[in-house]
Order: sequence, then structure tokens, then C-alpha cells
Amino acid sequence: MRWKVGQVKITKVVELETVGSTRFILPLASNEEVRKLPWLIPHFATEEGRLKMSIHSLVVETPTRRIVVDTGLGNDKEGRGVPTWNNRKGPYLETMAAAGFPPQTIDTVLCTHLHVDHVGWNTRLVDGRWLPTFPNARYLFGRTEYEHWRDHSDTEDKIAVFKDSVQPIVDAGRAELIPSDARLTEEITLLPTPGHSPGQGEVLALEGALRGQLDRGRG
Repeated sequence: MRWKVGQVKITKVVELETVGSTRFILPLASNEEVRKLPWLIPHFATEEGRLKMSIHSLVVETPTRRIVVDTGLGNDKEGRGVPTWNNRKGPYLETMAAAGFPPQTIDTVLCTHLHVDHVGWNTRLVDGRWLPTFPNARYLFGRTEYEHWRDHSDTEDKIAVFKDSVQPIVDAGRAELIPSDARLTEEITLLPTPGHSPGQGEVLALEGALRGQLDRGRG
């Protein structure tokens, strides 16, 4: 899926799509409650009221930048709380390259927050080491978000995510901690959106025309 806002081009790169199994995220979203919101159907739910989940990245192209917003689950990762998210062998990088975005052509990676399904492809496993997937990119983490998970990753799954998908970026010198209202380019500004996570603050405003949470539908 591709769309355009002014001079900004946006491409959706899907890693995983499923129907159902979303009650762990939205426990009150029964089929009956979902059907009361007809605007969700058919793009976000089925006629039966089963929610659709999409885990994906958005590649945002400006006249001067090529930015990946969030990086999904990743391959070869362990310790995830959802069994099917462990040791994945998906074709995410091949899908991205086929869309015209080989990893080395990305200059910026923006993580809206540091949950498991937003940081996985920050790194890939090479000879037993976690290395930055996008070797020429700077990785933008919200300062509040990063400091929270650095100091409060106290369960096995959160420790695993930080250890294999966040800390290696810092160790490689590729991370940049930014405020939640930072301006990235002439076209793109971040808007604070705390609540879903301790420091989530990366909602893109594209040329003043797009003001919505770009990771909508992924939790």
C-alpha cells in the first residue's frame, strides 16, 4: 500500500497480518462490541466482528530523507510473550527490498515506542551477534521511552526485547535520543502521545495534513 501527502510518500511494508487473537490487547473488544462500530469493517475487522491485526513498518520518503517508522517483530528473536513471535523466519527484508527499499538505503529509523512489535527489525542476527539491520541509519528513540525501559525492564520478555533489539543499537553508536515533540525534517514533526507506553511520543504530522498515529492497528 502506498499513498502520498504533498511531497511525502508513504509505503506500508507488512511483516505479519492476522485475524482474531487480539483480545490480549483489547480484552473488551468482543465480536458484539466490534460490530457496533461499522466503520471498522472491512479494513480493520471482519463482518463477524473479529479484529484484524497488522504488524508493519511505514517507509516515509521526503525530498531529502528515507525514514522507516517502526520495525515489527524481527527474525530469530527469543523470549517473546507470544509463542508465534519467537524465532520467526519471515521475508520482511525481502519484501522491503522488493518495494524499492534495501536496508542500506534507509537513513533514519524512528521507533514510535519500544514495545516488542515495534523494534524487532532494528537488529538482525549475524554470526551470533545482533547488528543494526539498517547499517547507514540513525535510530531515533524517545528519550523518556528509552530511559524507562532501560531502568524498568524487569520481566523476562521485556529484558529480551531490550537486550536484542534496543541495546545493540546504542552499543553500535547508532542511537539518538530525542524529545517527543522533535522536528525531523521540514515536512515532519513529532507529536507527544503518552499513554500506550511510558514515553510514546512519535506521531508524525506530514505537511500539516496527516495527523494520526502511524502505528494504528498494531497495538
